[in-house]
Amino acid sequence: MRFTVATRIALLCGTGLCAAPIFAQTTTTTEAGQAQQADAATDTDETYTENQIIVTGTQIQGAQINDVLPVTVLDEQAIENTGAASGDELFRSIPQTGTVAFNEQNADSVNSARGDVASVNLRDLGTGNTLLLINGRRMTLHPGFQTELLVPVVSSDANEIAPGSVRRVEVLRDGASAIYGADAVAGVINTVLRGNRRGGFIEGDYRLYDGTSMYSAQISGGYGLDFGGGRGNLTVYGGYFHENGMSNAERDYAADDNRLPLVVGTDFEGDSSFNNRNTFGPFGQFDIQAPSNRTPIGDDDFYLQPSSFPGCRLTFGPGLCARNGTTPTSDVRYNTIFGNSLFSTKNRYNATALLSYELSNAVEAYFEGSYYRSESERTIDASAILSAVPVGISRNAYWNPFGPVGSPNRLPDTTIANGGADVIMERYRFVDAGNRVVSVDKDTYRFVTGLRGNFGAWDFDTGFVYSEAEALDVANNRVSLTLMQKQINLTTPDAYNPFNGGCVNSDPGNGDCTPNPASSIDPFRIDVYRRGGTSLALADFKISRDDLFTLPGGNRGVAAGVEWRRETFFDDRDPRLDGTITFTDSVTGEFNGSDVAGTSPSPDTDGRRNVYSGFAELFVPVVSPDMDIPLVEEFNVQLAGRLEHFDDINETAAVPRVAASWTTFPGVTLRGAWSRGFRAPNLVQVNDGGTTRSNTRDDFVICQAQVLKDVIEDLGSCAGAGVISFRAGTENLVPEDSTSVNLGIVLEPDFIPGLTLTADFWRVKQTGLVGTFGDDNAIALDLLRRLNGSTNPNVVRLAPTAEEIALFAGTGLAPAGRIDFVIDDYLNLDRRVSKGLDFGLYYRVPDFGAGRFTLRANAARLLGFEQSAGADGQEIVDAVADGTLPLDVTVGGLGELLEIEGRPKWRANGSINWEKGPVEVGVYGQYVGMVYDTSVVRDVLIDSDDPNANYFPVDESFTMNLSISYTIENDTALDGTRLRFAINNLFDEDPPLADENYGFFSELHSARGRVFHIELRKKF
Repeated sequence: MRFTVATRIALLCGTGLCAAPIFAQTTTTTEAGQAQQADAATDTDETYTENQIIVTGTQIQGAQINDVLPVTVLDEQAIENTGAASGDELFRSIPQTGTVAFNEQNADSVNSARGDVASVNLRDLGTGNTLLLINGRRMTLHPGFQTELLVPVVSSDANEIAPGSVRRVEVLRDGASAIYGADAVAGVINTVLRGNRRGGFIEGDYRLYDGTSMYSAQISGGYGLDFGGGRGNLTVYGGYFHENGMSNAERDYAADDNRLPLVVGTDFEGDSSFNNRNTFGPFGQFDIQAPSNRTPIGDDDFYLQPSSFPGCRLTFGPGLCARNGTTPTSDVRYNTIFGNSLFSTKNRYNATALLSYELSNAVEAYFEGSYYRSESERTIDASAILSAVPVGISRNAYWNPFGPVGSPNRLPDTTIANGGADVIMERYRFVDAGNRVVSVDKDTYRFVTGLRGNFGAWDFDTGFVYSEAEALDVANNRVSLTLMQKQINLTTPDAYNPFNGGCVNSDPGNGDCTPNPASSIDPFRIDVYRRGGTSLALADFKISRDDLFTLPGGNRGVAAGVEWRRETFFDDRDPRLDGTITFTDSVTGEFNGSDVAGTSPSPDTDGRRNVYSGFAELFVPVVSPDMDIPLVEEFNVQLAGRLEHFDDINETAAVPRVAASWTTFPGVTLRGAWSRGFRAPNLVQVNDGGTTRSNTRDDFVICQAQVLKDVIEDLGSCAGAGVISFRAGTENLVPEDSTSVNLGIVLEPDFIPGLTLTADFWRVKQTGLVGTFGDDNAIALDLLRRLNGSTNPNVVRLAPTAEEIALFAGTGLAPAGRIDFVIDDYLNLDRRVSKGLDFGLYYRVPDFGAGRFTLRANAARLLGFEQSAGADGQEIVDAVADGTLPLDVTVGGLGELLEIEGRPKWRANGSINWEKGPVEVGVYGQYVGMVYDTSVVRDVLIDSDDPNANYFPVDESFTMNLSISYTIENDTALDGTRLRFAINNLFDEDPPLADENYGFFSELHSARGRVFHIELRKKF
């Protein structure tokens, strides 16, 4: 039996998740293919073109190449099964997608891509390695970027895809740089919109989130009509979505930074890693600028706490005292997520128009226009100062408890000299200023126009794309360092008082029970903005022919094309962040490039590039069934190559691709592909003129001297300090190289018509990955080299003080001053090898009178994800292995990372749909395997062959969706009306606990819980 192209597209695409309504090219069909054509024929609100074939992975129009490619296709029924209300939820359902780095639970910093945004990361090869297309042409990037492994990464926004306007999603699970260019290292996701519509529809969807006050409502609609005697069609879509948001207090696991109660009864009971309450709170920590023996506390360092707590050294007021030391005990630390939003309040608006018109029998003009807007608002933690940017409090400040004799608030019985003492505020959170409120508005426009058709036997397509996106991120209740210090240092009662503590009669980690009056806060409370924008202009010309000439095995297809695109971006920071308005401490004279408390300085950046490329593709059917060659029913080959030049880095990359399929006998097809790929460093990496970041790091050099002098026990006891890192881009960065291999098998047994089983092995090797060495690694390397008599020049230190010289005396180490800053530029560094397996099942059960059943399954098994160290990193790894460096020094993110953080071994989904007459029932399940959270290590280590055995295991997850719908089919006004009721996460499974923001891996799991939703749809 010969199989049709429609059947191959529906059944031989990678995982078998297909039921796309695509017509065949031959007249002989299988039963499944006939059923598909019947479905398409009855869908009267859309027009389909005979012989239309759209497959991601080839530019040859009409080529019968579908069995060569590992492509996953989600049709409208499969999309509905996921229960997705956004592009993020839709793409997360695909097992081959990795972690979603851009998400609102993971975006509290102004340096994050905040707002209603989601990234895509196929194979977990890194954000920015997956190319997103709409109707075969690329999307522009989201205006915001954030760091991933300390490197700025970019992505298109998956939430710009509205599931209701999608006819199908095609996922090419293979490197496709040769076909599509940069950004396609991990693969391609192409969203095909529902165009050529005749008639219209309107649909409403209302969702309730069980156990919470959150709800969402959506209304969408579309209409299409032919005109010009059937030569043209106009289809328009529009939609509005609203979600009212959710407080983190509505989920137990997300309500408190202290998650110790959640691990009671486990091996990690009592592990301090689960108490993430912060040392920066309303109970500040201070340093008195006076000798320790002259302070009333017996130490120049102290922090405030309720007087009912042990260790009080000095009474500050009713219920409030000071305790000596630099690090507040866990009992007084602050719950930073108190009063935060788990989900933002959001609105989405989208409108799309699709126009086509046949200018002649050979040429068609087309146009696509779309507009998307998102608005989101959420609360995040109150502002705090940075450990690297302490604030001086003058001895004459009104509320200074150690002011001169006679000052209004000098504490009685203090031993400070009569002239008083300045105080340095080293840790403090402005809780009484209120939680920050972050609003992000984003607008995206996209226009595509072009011509397609044929001249003679050649098909052509030429088009122009212009798209731009702009986002405005505004945070209220931020704190100006300059204005705040001025307010603290006033000598009048309206000064701000940082010495009044928080809640002394209740949980000191929640809120501030002794707030300053608004009149003393408002003068330094500010709004801070970040404005970003991206644009994409693209022009291309492609020609193809699927029958250039005929070989014994069939028609040879060929395609070629050229493309020009221009990409731009800008990132405009608030003047208090970009260096326009800076902070110079009026007490200490210390300078900081940012005037915003809690945020490091970031310069305005922008960049642009032109990319010129050309490609060629060849499809060769070597053997056909008519040739009667034993064990070679069919043998097809795809050859492709691409040249691409980037003018900003003056680099040209050439990448080839070879793929083949071999049908040994009917029903058994083997396939494979080898390709080279590249990813150019993104515009942010190249154009970053210098970003400063403050992080808490261990100074291993100082601490090693302390170990040798018996000041501390080991490096594990090293007290972290604020370290400034300086990162910059460079035009010397070169594209990352990759090599991809795919091998697979497709089974279509004749004795079970309608069944397809697939299995594919894949392996990707990436070299020259753009990254930073890491300031913590640089400090460790500085220790190693100082042990050998040299230094790491990227760790810039101040001249050692007399105290530091004394500390190093007799240690064998040259005296070292404290770290001034670390140079941590972007470099082409590491190598990564990842590999895995994909499995698929598709079965359209023959209708025996009990209705039509459709079964789908898609599973991804990650076999390995190994990150190799660069030369400097390997130097540290070897030193730890041979004992030169202690085990307390580690180099993170290296070695085998399988099941580490967000990389489970298994991800899978499956569904069963039953249709009979007007009724349809769907059951859908999704599984995510366990991973290890490396931020938690057992207090008592165990011996195990499993290198991850001492990390916290994040449980596997399985959720189910259930839906039932009824469509009215009669001659009344209700004809075409469908009512659908569905439950997402039927058994209300919580996301597995992890020591992460809000208690779970937001990059991997969802906190939405059980969702009831009802949909009403009317066609007309």
